[in-house]
Amino acid sequence: MKRTSIIIIVAINIVLIIISSFFPIYEYNENENGEKRFISRHSNDSEALKLFLRKSEFVGNDYASLNYDEHCGMWISYIDLAPMLKDSSEESFRNAIAQAFSNVKDLGVNTVYVHVRAFGDAYYPSLLYPYTDAFGSSEPFDALSIMIEEAHALDLSFHAWLNPLRCQTQEKVSDISQGYKLRDFYDNAYNDMIVSVENSPFMWLNPAYDEVREHVALGAAEIVSKYDVDGIHIDDYFYPTITESFDKSAFEASGADDLTNWRLSNITKLVMRINMEIKKVNPTVEFDISPQGNINNNYTQMYADVESWCKSSAICDNIIPQVYFGYESSSPYLDTIAKWSSMVGDNDNVNLIIGLGAYKIAEESEYMNNPGILSKQIADAFNLQNVKGVSFYNYSIFYNNDDMSERMESEIESIKEILKN
Repeated sequence: MKRTSIIIIVAINIVLIIISSFFPIYEYNENENGEKRFISRHSNDSEALKLFLRKSEFVGNDYASLNYDEHCGMWISYIDLAPMLKDSSEESFRNAIAQAFSNVKDLGVNTVYVHVRAFGDAYYPSLLYPYTDAFGSSEPFDALSIMIEEAHALDLSFHAWLNPLRCQTQEKVSDISQGYKLRDFYDNAYNDMIVSVENSPFMWLNPAYDEVREHVALGAAEIVSKYDVDGIHIDDYFYPTITESFDKSAFEASGADDLTNWRLSNITKLVMRINMEIKKVNPTVEFDISPQGNINNNYTQMYADVESWCKSSAICDNIIPQVYFGYESSSPYLDTIAKWSSMVGDNDNVNLIIGLGAYKIAEESEYMNNPGILSKQIADAFNLQNVKGVSFYNYSIFYNNDDMSERMESEIESIKEILKN
């Protein structure tokens, strides 16, 4: 009897799936803001079937990704993109991003990490996330496809940069169209799955829940399925706070007895799931994690178990610590990169790429008073046997800062020279 019941249940599910392929009970619609939404034709459809239909969209992509053995990267953030996107046409945006990519190519960069979802808002039409409001008064368009085309035209590897947990302000989240998971979290699990944080204007997803981790990972899979990206990139924005109230109910329900270890485990589950979903769709696409340069801060502030990630073959392809420190810093540059090098050791599954804080040339005296400091840091990084590259934060200090233009021209020339060798 039990066996017969199981067979009947399986048969019913198969029939439902077949029927849905011919007579879909879900359709994709576009609202007045140009946002593409996943909507139900029947109010009582199950979440399981909804999730199946979403996953079925993210088919394999046989694009052979463009990535380099020796990596020289540039971060182009939502701040850099803002003046290019706001109130722009597709043509004017294409021209602006093409010029930006040409600039970094001339510097010697071969890889760009470009924000495509900074606050749970997409720079591309998505089934899972609403369009960003960065377009201003312009009609939203597919900025991601344009950026990939222009990057590949210059043989630049394009890594789509996501912030997995940071969302928009509460006011904006509450205004997201029905049908998006973020709105569902807000309506049904406010301050549990999506949380307001003291001293932050933004809402944050809670990585304690498998449903949240799955949603984030499917967001990465969607991009890899639909676009010829070469990598998915995340930075150090994991837990936004150390306060116990952030995930109190989830921690109590978990049965765990150590909050720190539990949070470390949650973040590891998150990044492992992202990597797994990426590789399911296209195993050639790389996954980057760019944690804080200060190793201790990763554990005590962000709950990122970076040492285990450096030794794993299942977490990421590239670890890019943000070593935004001078030689005289309280976390000295040479000591810090040596520690990262030691953690990666001889693990050939993880490429160590040193992130350099170029922006500090406009902010900190050691950088201001030492012309050529970035080229020196590049040389010192490559003196470590297992360092596979360097990356610069951020684009604007090189090309959009008139007050620093003369200094940066000199810095650019010294960087070009050392990258040739």
